[in-house]
Amino acid sequence: MNGIIIENIVANAKISQGFNIENLVEKIPDFIYNPDDFLGATFKLDDPKTAILILSNGKVICTGATRIEEVEVSIRKLIEKMKNVGIEVETNPKIETQNIIVSTDLNKELNLSFISKSLMLKNVNYEPDQFPGLIYNMDEIRALLLIFSSGKIVCTGAKSIEDASKGIEMMKEKLSSIGVL
Repeated sequence: MNGIIIENIVANAKISQGFNIENLVEKIPDFIYNPDDFLGATFKLDDPKTAILILSNGKVICTGATRIEEVEVSIRKLIEKMKNVGIEVETNPKIETQNIIVSTDLNKELNLSFISKSLMLKNVNYEPDQFPGLIYNMDEIRALLLIFSSGKIVCTGAKSIEDASKGIEMMKEKLSSIGVL
């Protein structure tokens, strides 16, 4: 992936028709539950280092993974933990990726004002008083690129690693076309 680092993958799955969160926490004490802050429970894993939000509607949201396999392993571990205490859950739920965040470093300082004016794209927003980066909303892959003067680029909102990588590569091409790279 040519210098592209996967920072975070957010995915969800429906593993039940619904949960009574308080009953879950009673049966599985290592679930974190603070209803004043969040109405669901949280399950933190060390290997892989992820967190899973457990919602009362039966959905779970996994975050913190840097590989799709880590999402699958994390949700599998949650399902096993629940089954071990007699909670009925879907054994092989469909896992849907919601957001993949990747980054790269161009190893070059960027003049964001010049880039903003040169690209002349309707989807470019650069207001340094409000945010230190240039924001580019990519229609092509339905993702958002954040470009910083340090040369770092972050892609968020992509649904696949391929789309996120494609978004960064497309921006590199645009930057090359205006003589920045």
